[in-house]
Amino acid sequence: MDGDQVQERIFSRLKEALTLSPSGYLYDITNIYFYGVCCPLAKKGQNAEGRNQSQIQIGLAITKEDGIPLFHKVFEGNIFDSKTLPDILLHLKQHQIKTVCMVWDRGVSSKLNIREARGMGFEVLCGLALQTGLKQVVDKVWEEDIVSLKYRVRLRSATFYVKKQRHEVEGLRGHLAVCVNEKQRQAIRERRYDEIDQALKLLQEKKTIKAGLRKYIKGNKINQGALQLAERYDGVSVIFFTQNLRAEEMVKGYFGKDRLEKSFWCLKSFLEMDKVRFWLAHRVRGHIFICYLAYLLLSVLEYRLKESGMSAADALETMESMYKVYLTDPKSKNKFVKTVTLSKKQEEILKKVNPLLLSKCSV
Repeated sequence: MDGDQVQERIFSRLKEALTLSPSGYLYDITNIYFYGVCCPLAKKGQNAEGRNQSQIQIGLAITKEDGIPLFHKVFEGNIFDSKTLPDILLHLKQHQIKTVCMVWDRGVSSKLNIREARGMGFEVLCGLALQTGLKQVVDKVWEEDIVSLKYRVRLRSATFYVKKQRHEVEGLRGHLAVCVNEKQRQAIRERRYDEIDQALKLLQEKKTIKAGLRKYIKGNKINQGALQLAERYDGVSVIFFTQNLRAEEMVKGYFGKDRLEKSFWCLKSFLEMDKVRFWLAHRVRGHIFICYLAYLLLSVLEYRLKESGMSAADALETMESMYKVYLTDPKSKNKFVKTVTLSKKQEEILKKVNPLLLSKCSV
């Protein structure tokens, strides 16, 4: 049995044990960087941080509602994010995963991916890159004064102004939502201004500046035309969905994918997945697989505790002080086992995970 089959069997058992009925799956890619040159999987490629290091890529799919991992896949570091998705779709189809909705961001999107996903029976909710055609759509939306109460969609962590319209991708009919995040828009603008100010000072000192800032400067002055063009699309996201939902539901469904970002944070920070101390390909894959299994257990623990509002990390920290004492009478050789008295919080955690655990630990 290979790794893919193991993951599929684990998820099938979890669906039964936790009575999961996912309406969709979230998918994204993260990078792990290598300082050595011996790992055959590690290759130089594109990354959001702009780092010129060898890397591998980890694709992760989780359930939309509860963040339970479905499976992961390791890719060489020089593969474009969008080219990893066909493998994922094929995996879902081969293992007869119920065809529901797939959610991914614009880095993974391509016309081919959307068409293939629909061809396999999946609904698609995805971000689209702001290319020429979509910029024209955004320009028309700006003419309608989108930043108003009429178009406002409030989420827990952000506020968007959203205009929805019909749209086609590769002949596939769906709906497009142009989303403006004013807070993010302002933050991007201020950060750019700071970088331009710093670049002007560096130029006066005859020092080099970032390549991406050169278009905003002509001689020793700011290129206002280039600056205004860049600002026009700050804080703007474009979402495509193959079904017809209200704008609010589209936005919640898409931006709810920050659950994946939290998953990657947990894998790298809490479980130290990015601290790879191997270079042989099978050992690197083994390290990633063990971290994946650990995260799967954490996500199940968090699922059990969701009604209590406690995170898995907090629960583990609370349980650290629980221990058993083993005593043996040297004369009679009788053995005694006693669990140190549990706190109410520890009892609550054990009840949520499995009531039988509490009875066993109370002996």
